[in-house]
Order: sequence, then structure tokens, then C-alpha cells
Amino acid sequence: MNYAILNLNNIFLSLDELRALIHGNEREYLYGVAIYEGDPKIAQKSAFIKKSGEVLSISSDVKDIIEKVRGMCFSVDLNVLMREYKSYAIPIYSEIIKNVKTSRNCEKLDLIITEGKTVIAGIRKAEKDSKSLISHSKRPYTQSGTLNPELGRVMVNLSESREIYDPFVGTGTILIEAKWLGLKCVGSDIDLKMLSKAKENLKYFGYECDLFQADSRKIPIKKIESIVTDPPYGRSFSPKGLSELYEEFFYNASEHTNTLVFSTDFKFDWRDKLKEAGFKDIKIHMIYEHKSLSRAVYVVRKNV
Repeated sequence: MNYAILNLNNIFLSLDELRALIHGNEREYLYGVAIYEGDPKIAQKSAFIKKSGEVLSISSDVKDIIEKVRGMCFSVDLNVLMREYKSYAIPIYSEIIKNVKTSRNCEKLDLIITEGKTVIAGIRKAEKDSKSLISHSKRPYTQSGTLNPELGRVMVNLSESREIYDPFVGTGTILIEAKWLGLKCVGSDIDLKMLSKAKENLKYFGYECDLFQADSRKIPIKKIESIVTDPPYGRSFSPKGLSELYEEFFYNASEHTNTLVFSTDFKFDWRDKLKEAGFKDIKIHMIYEHKSLSRAVYVVRKNV
């Protein structure tokens, strides 16, 4: 049995990312933390899961926790997920510290205080790889409104795929994250300048994906496991022109894949157009980025 500490600013997105990575549902959810079966190192692949590891004990009685860890050597990290429990957590932490040996050279013990004053003690096996996300944000080419690496990674994970195609490749954010995750990656764009920038960005990190010029409304690939993309939604399109672009893209995508993950400005509601194109299972996550942009991430499938 394992635990995953989620991003409190995006709990539902974090939980869905976990479910996508374990290809199933969690066994139990307590505020800010999920208990699940599967890979205890799941956090290292994630964008919104902060830490993960193996559960030693779950109890509201500190004596149960001490019984499991007594005499063992740990580097202890206290995680208080609810502010109102901070004063409660300190004596719990102190009591456990008295009964273990502490050293930075020993395994990391996460003490998680969550709803109902429940204490979860677990051996940390992985953390979110923030270094790679920071590195990917420093690519040679970027532009205003470019998808950030964290959002690109979570979108790729939400697809639950081994192979992704991005028909609006832009500067290559989604392909970079797909390749980092070890997936087969294919990308296209109607703009040759953007393709060139995406290629250089991929090359900068030593990554390689199949790239070619194509119109997103006439996808040249017969079948692809999933399409993950960030279509345009800026001022360069009129409302009518944007609606036509998306509608044609949805119909075309439906002919080539069962799974579509895309981001858009939260002001647009594409649910009716997606249903008309054959996508029946629709889930939407809202993500605030800054005062001038909040994104909606759609995860849609033809088969429920």
C-alpha cells in the first residue's frame, strides 16, 4: 500500500494524474493525500504529485505509529496538510522523534497529518522531478502564452498513452515532456518556423521526435493512441474563425484517435462541439496561471 501527497492548489487534477499513472483508482482519499496500490515511485513521473512512497502505518493514535517505527533510523519530514492541525502536529512529531534514530543518511520518513487528525507514516520513494521541469523551461525558443512544462507533463500523463501526437506543436513543450517520460512522440504544425523552433528545442535536450508540416484539420496519420495538444486561442483568430478551426480539428481528431487531451482558454466551452464530433467522455480541469489567463484542460474520449 502506497501514499501520494498531492498539490493542494490543484487537488482534483493531481488526483486524476495519479489515477492515470496507476491506470486505476485510489483505495482511499484523505485531504491532500491518496492511498493507492501500484508503483510507490509514481511521483517522479508526475507534474502535480509532490511525493510518494510506501505506507508503514495509518492511525489517529500516535502509539500505533510509534509501534511501527520504534528503533528504526530515518530522516523525518513533517507534512501538515491542514493548517488547523499545526499545533496538534508538533507534539506528535516530537513523540515520534524520541522513538527513532535520526540521520540524514537514513531513509526519509514522511509523517503526514491530514483530516480527522489522521497520521500517515510512510517511507518516501520518490518526489516530483522539479529539476527537469525547470530545465525544460529554459529551452532556447519560447513565446508569450507558451504552455509551461508542468502543464505539458500533466497533460501527457492524463492521456495514459505510450504514443502521443501533437498537431499544434508550437515550440514543442508537449513533445519534450512526452520524450522525457519515454513515450513515442510525433508532432506537426502548419507553420514551418514553429517546426524549426520545436526541433531546436528538442535537440537542445538531446530528444528526438518525428516532426512534419501538416494542417491540424487534415491529420495525415491513420491512427494514433492519443492526441495531446495546445491549440491556438489568441487574438490572431476571430471568434468565428476560432470556432471553425476547433470544430474541424475535433472531427478530424475523432477519426484518428480515441483519446484527446488539449488546453484552451477557460472562457471557451467546447463540450457540445466535442460531443458532436463523437467524444462522449469529457472531463475538464480549470487552472489559473495569471490575471490575464486561466486555462481549461480537457480530457476527452470516444469510449466511456
